[in-house]
Amino acid sequence: MKKCQVSAVIFSIVFFGSLTLVAASQQGGSSSTPGAGTSARPSQASQGDRADPDTPEADDSLKLTDDQKTRIKTVREETQEQLKAMQKDKTLTDDQRQKKAKQIKMDTRKQVWSVLTPEQRKIWADEARERREAKTHANPQ
Repeated sequence: MKKCQVSAVIFSIVFFGSLTLVAASQQGGSSSTPGAGTSARPSQASQGDRADPDTPEADDSLKLTDDQKTRIKTVREETQEQLKAMQKDKTLTDDQRQKKAKQIKMDTRKQVWSVLTPEQRKIWADEARERREAKTHANPQ
């Protein structure tokens, strides 16, 4: 059971990381298209509960610079390497893998967050709060 949970966590991190890279590369080519920002927002908002709090580079409203996008991409690539190395490490128990994956995710979030300006952090935090609230209202417990 724990192996499944660890695998699910790792898969989620890898999946969202790769989605972020794809979105960032597509965003570079489509940013000059009129309405590109508005068409991207509803699909991201509709993903609500699947939105990763570590992927501000997919958010057009933040207006990231090319340098910021490059720095975030580098962080993502380093994260992928760490996750691959963790998966190959057969000395770790399932609990240790889960804790390490969580730590890698937290470190990634801190590194990505540090790339943003204070204004961008505020916008991203506000949007994350809105996503959490929408998720809570959509799935009352």
